[in-house]
Amino acid sequence: MKYAEPEVRSGGFFKTFGPGCEEIVANSLDEALSVLRRYFPQKYTILDRNRRGTVRLRYVKLKSLTLGYGSFSPAMEIESSPDKPFYSLYFRRYGSAEYTVGKRTFTTSPMIGPFLPGMQPVRVITGPNWHTFATKLPPEVITLELSRLLDRDIMRPIEFNPAVDYTRGAGRHVRQLLGRLYEECRTDETASSPFSLGLQQMEDSLISLILEGLDHNYAKFINGPSREIAPWQLRAVEDCILESADQPHTLGKLAAVGGVSARSLQSMFLRRRGCSPMEFLRRVRLERVYAELSYPAHETTVTAAALKWGFLHLSRFAASYHKKFGEKPSETLRRSSTRTLSAPGIVKEMAQL
Repeated sequence: MKYAEPEVRSGGFFKTFGPGCEEIVANSLDEALSVLRRYFPQKYTILDRNRRGTVRLRYVKLKSLTLGYGSFSPAMEIESSPDKPFYSLYFRRYGSAEYTVGKRTFTTSPMIGPFLPGMQPVRVITGPNWHTFATKLPPEVITLELSRLLDRDIMRPIEFNPAVDYTRGAGRHVRQLLGRLYEECRTDETASSPFSLGLQQMEDSLISLILEGLDHNYAKFINGPSREIAPWQLRAVEDCILESADQPHTLGKLAAVGGVSARSLQSMFLRRRGCSPMEFLRRVRLERVYAELSYPAHETTVTAAALKWGFLHLSRFAASYHKKFGEKPSETLRRSSTRTLSAPGIVKEMAQL
């Protein structure tokens, strides 16, 4: 087994990875099986021993998630009977494989991805020269976020529908967010900083979207009726956002601050503030960028200020900034040396309940 330098593979994903990326290559069947059993302790049966056994694995660990990519030359049968909950969400750019999860059998493709969920046994049959992108979600992170969303303890393992349709509904948005997350991890700005605010926010957004949008045994409780919350609870959430806008937040975390369900918090924000809690957070962060550009330190740049406050896509950030403040971020920074500006809006004045 040897460690290979990252190179262009998988349609550009993982094109350049920082020091947190590792790649492992095996070039024989026995070595390939050894690698797979070491990193993914399951039962592997090679279906074509006449083919050269090559396995390439590449992965990077973020704050909560692990992103991985694997390519495999031999066709295989893979069997797993988990003794504790685990969650791995997969997608591919081409090809297919047959999955049996519990009593359900389905074929994956670029349009259908498997979500290996909970405690159900899994059997996979692949063809030769197959590949997959794998996103590992720690059970404790998933369970904690669900507990925050529902404002209650989670007693039973979360069981997801094992087949995710990436062409419609929440599945389509999950696939788009997965693609963005993998793309961000291969850019120079974020590859060297896997714990940046922007990446953490994308991780948290993906976890929330999975719980709020995909089918699982707690979905009916998340999407159930909302209840009225007290004004002080709304104020507590707003204060938390204002005091910790530089930290990653999810709807579940904010609901836990207010001691309410996520649905109730969402409903109250829409009625009283005209926007969702996450949109409120985004507006606060725009205000913070405006303030930094209005009173810059010697080394302040537009890019540095935007990334600091979690805006990874600079073109989208610039458009939102211009829409809100009526000028480009660079114009604010350029005029700051001759003109005193104050950051307006929700940072200075809160709407009255």
